[in-house]
Amino acid sequence: MVVVLELDGDDAFDPYSRPKGLEHSAVTIRPTTGPHRSEGERVDAEAQRPNPNVNNVSQALGCYPIVTQLTQHLDLNTLHALSRTCRQFHANLLQYRTRLVQQTLRCENEPISDAQTHMIQQSDRRTVLVSGRVSPCARDMVSDCRRCGRVICRNCAHKAPSASLLRMRYRRLCSKCLATPLPQLSRHWQDPCTCASSVYLCAPCGTGLNVADTNYLRIWTWRTRYSTYLGGLGTGIGEGNEGVKCWRGEKCMAAQEVEVEIDRSEEGRVSDRESSESDSERHWPEGEGKEERAGYWQQEIEGIGGVVKKKIRKRVRVGKTVKEWEDERDGKDDVLGRESRGEGRSWCGWCGRVVWGKNDRQIYGETREVPP
Repeated sequence: MVVVLELDGDDAFDPYSRPKGLEHSAVTIRPTTGPHRSEGERVDAEAQRPNPNVNNVSQALGCYPIVTQLTQHLDLNTLHALSRTCRQFHANLLQYRTRLVQQTLRCENEPISDAQTHMIQQSDRRTVLVSGRVSPCARDMVSDCRRCGRVICRNCAHKAPSASLLRMRYRRLCSKCLATPLPQLSRHWQDPCTCASSVYLCAPCGTGLNVADTNYLRIWTWRTRYSTYLGGLGTGIGEGNEGVKCWRGEKCMAAQEVEVEIDRSEEGRVSDRESSESDSERHWPEGEGKEERAGYWQQEIEGIGGVVKKKIRKRVRVGKTVKEWEDERDGKDDVLGRESRGEGRSWCGWCGRVVWGKNDRQIYGETREVPP
């Protein structure tokens, strides 16, 4: 610090005197610490000073029934971050530390008994090849799966795909789903896709992501190759109900019922074209039941080698046909280029959540989703 002295002045300058303008002020300047201040005076001064961290939240954290219910939804990292918010929060949580650590959020795969622990240790060699799990369940990082909502730990989470595959996760929506407000389109509209920054999926949801992305892109590649715009066969691809459907499927805002055919063998096994479905979920027409009867909705055909198969017709709900842009047909732009650049709203094929577009960010605010 530099002290400048004005030697030509009438009054001598005293650097330790009281500043001007505070002679009639109600504020009293006292040293906070010093050798001339007793211990009792310092304690009294700290007791008189108001604590800004005493509020309704801090008082609630001091109540054991409330803090135990809150801890059941937090993992160890989140609980530790909450205790470091301020000294008052730390003091309220410290008195219940032993019990709160035991009541934190747990993984659904965490064993409860010793028999389950021994079973997991025996099956670790098989599960490590599928899910990458190499140790028992952790409790410091536990959260729900972004797709199905199951509570899993970091050891049970599926290994995140590489960053080079982020551009392949986008799915196109129909015009009706694009024009629908986000609160009506998805219940997770306030928590959109964050796969660009972090991917947290369980093992069942994370298996087969690369295969699904490749198959979806091959649909667009096949349409471009056999389209009439490139001198293809011109078989009516993209006309009527033959276009690419909205990825939301039966939850599409403009979904419609269409008839599909399923080939079944005499034993009742469903072909690879459609997954099996219980009788209660089928859309049987009026007058037809679950019993096996021949007619328009069920026919018997003879296949190769004299094998008798059954062809079943049923009604299913499918999404509306999505739009195909001219520059994508001509090859001037990449397939799903608008979705990967964040210009339009799309759907994530990994976490199953909406990806905000440019208009959504302007209306509802910025999001954590950053296009790669």
